[in-house]
Amino acid sequence: MAAIYKKEIRSLFCGLTGWLSIALILLVFGVYTAVMNLSEGYADFSLVPYNAQIIFLIAIPLITMRALAEERRQHTDQLLYSSTLSAYEVVFGKYLAIVTVIAIPLAISSVYPLILAEYGRVTLSTAFSAMFAFFMLGAALTAVGLFFSSLSSNQFVSAALCFGVLLLSYFAKDLKTLLSTNVVTALYFFSVVALAVGALARYMTRSWGIAAIVFAVLEAILIAIYLAAPGALDGSVAAALTSIAVFARLETFCNGIFDIAALLYYLSLIWLFIFFSIQAFEKRRWG
Repeated sequence: MAAIYKKEIRSLFCGLTGWLSIALILLVFGVYTAVMNLSEGYADFSLVPYNAQIIFLIAIPLITMRALAEERRQHTDQLLYSSTLSAYEVVFGKYLAIVTVIAIPLAISSVYPLILAEYGRVTLSTAFSAMFAFFMLGAALTAVGLFFSSLSSNQFVSAALCFGVLLLSYFAKDLKTLLSTNVVTALYFFSVVALAVGALARYMTRSWGIAAIVFAVLEAILIAIYLAAPGALDGSVAAALTSIAVFARLETFCNGIFDIAALLYYLSLIWLFIFFSIQAFEKRRWG
């Protein structure tokens, strides 16, 4: 795994990807610090990471799009398949390298509240709690981006898919207040979800039959619930959107609360999407 990690780090910093990602994060943190803490005079540094999280919509697709997709496009993944390295070592080595790139500008930005504390009353515990949560958010989103990179040999397709999912997650908290919560809306919403799961099953297995079975089973369960207990679907759309609102969970940390539930959510998301990436890698190895 160490060899994969070093190779990925060299790859990120030999090109523009790593440097550009670091520059973007530092730029956003610098601008928000200058505007909110210096110009507007707010003593709460947690406002900076809270507002800066939008940068992940650009940085994560940019830094993860080539991680596995480029290996597949150049057929260098065949060397990995024939090596003694396990799929876990390959995927996790690449994941750690990308997380390292995200950690570098955050480590630099963590100096800002210390400097501000010399000139005002800055609550350092809240500031560093928010910075830690911001890092965990980035780590979770990196796992999501790595999974989409494992799905295609075209890195721009991977970036587009990742951006679309992250954009949905970013606005999920607002969308749940706009969408109707009645059972008919829930039926249509989860039918679309079932269709998306079926499409993913088709891509992963390359079998229309399996995809049709997956969609039919999910749709049958959904219709059965709708007919037998429609009340169970009431408010389910809002609950589903809340569950994918990854960005919204940063807010509690910025309010001075160290949210253990949110931390476990981030760790679960990391484990889940790294697992998916490993399965996609293994599928190509034996496919």
